[in-house]
Amino acid sequence: MPPLLFPLPTTSILTFSAILVDPSSSHTTALADATAARTKLFLALKAEGSALAVVDAVQGYLPTLRGIIECLDSDELLLKGDPTFPWRSPLTHYTSTAPLLPLPSIHSEYLFVVLTYILALSNYAHSILASLPTFDQGSRSSITTEDEKKTTAGLARAVDLLCQAAGIAQWAAENVMPLVEPVRVAAGGRAGKNKWPVEAGSEAFRGLAEDVRTLLADAHVTAIRKLLLPVLSHTLFAPPGPPLPTNHPSASLLAKLYLHISTLYTSARATFKLPSRQLLKSSDKAAEPDNVEGEVIAPFKRYLRKESQLAEALAHKWLGVDAGENSKGSRIGEAVAWTRDAQTRLSEMEDGAVREKMKALGLGKGNERKKEERKARKGRVERELEDVQAWVRVYTRMNDTVSFQPIPAVASLNVPSGRPIFTAKAFVPPPPKLGTTRTSDPSDDSYAGQGNYY
Repeated sequence: MPPLLFPLPTTSILTFSAILVDPSSSHTTALADATAARTKLFLALKAEGSALAVVDAVQGYLPTLRGIIECLDSDELLLKGDPTFPWRSPLTHYTSTAPLLPLPSIHSEYLFVVLTYILALSNYAHSILASLPTFDQGSRSSITTEDEKKTTAGLARAVDLLCQAAGIAQWAAENVMPLVEPVRVAAGGRAGKNKWPVEAGSEAFRGLAEDVRTLLADAHVTAIRKLLLPVLSHTLFAPPGPPLPTNHPSASLLAKLYLHISTLYTSARATFKLPSRQLLKSSDKAAEPDNVEGEVIAPFKRYLRKESQLAEALAHKWLGVDAGENSKGSRIGEAVAWTRDAQTRLSEMEDGAVREKMKALGLGKGNERKKEERKARKGRVERELEDVQAWVRVYTRMNDTVSFQPIPAVASLNVPSGRPIFTAKAFVPPPPKLGTTRTSDPSDDSYAGQGNYY
């Protein structure tokens, strides 16, 4: 269930007084503070614990880092030689353990700190959603008012966090990546002995950032959960299929939202299909397309693939429900076409997921295998498949006994445009703590988005 729990970057200790010269000796305290703030971030990442602790550490370090960059640009501070900034890439696949990369330029440091901010906000949203009450069919007789209020608040907060992360990603793509790209080109696409990390390359970073595709898609999926919360009791305890309750969100709206989500995930997925993938021949059995060194990690690619497929299947389901429920019987053939197509797509997804799980189990034939296969089928896709199968049965029976309409090919049907319901939240970076544009009042360190994640 979106959002994906991302791995976070890691780094090592770095002392700014060891790599910077302060000709005027006016920034000694600031450099010590910067080292302390960066060390706090290092420890938060090393602990692999609270995403909120990482967000807090980034927030404390970012104003000072921006000040150091401004002082370097104005020659208030100077570099000692050609220092590198150690970061371990979270989203790039390497054949062995991901190395600690010696990245040149303070702007590479800037990019990885902002990337950490983006991923940590997304992970914080994930932790909020994971802490919400769970509702399963047959698990309880009713949903309490308290649980509903907690779930509503948690879903709303998670959407807000994802929109914040999306806004930061969009800002970074426009303001930080142009500073890093010349560094990557000058380094020949390498960081020491290893390939340049994929998330620090212009095209791949935009897969996460430009149009804020992945994060904004995750936010929309979460928003749909909030939209459907008032009818959760019906979903859990009523038989799947028609009729929809009177307070159910519009089928047309849900279809357009899922079409938009599918477009976002598909677009992000296409961005990560780098040239090396295109060189692989279909007959090359030795190549593992999900694990090519220097490309994005396999779990992220699988996530984008699954979510784009699921969103498209659900869009087709709701297009079918809209045709069947809101046409007074005039589009039953179309309803059958859409829901059958959704059923086919979901069946293919379910079968693929089960095959992977059963392959890992390595069980033989017989009752034991059947038992484990039923267990492997329990999940999000299966629940959606059960629901759409009910709609297919109802519309097929209606068409065979009442409507007698031809069933059109899905390719011949009109697909509406997707509909977004919100955009990324604009990010205003924190003012630098040193340099010519530093804040004059030390207590005035607030900036857009600060504290909104609490």
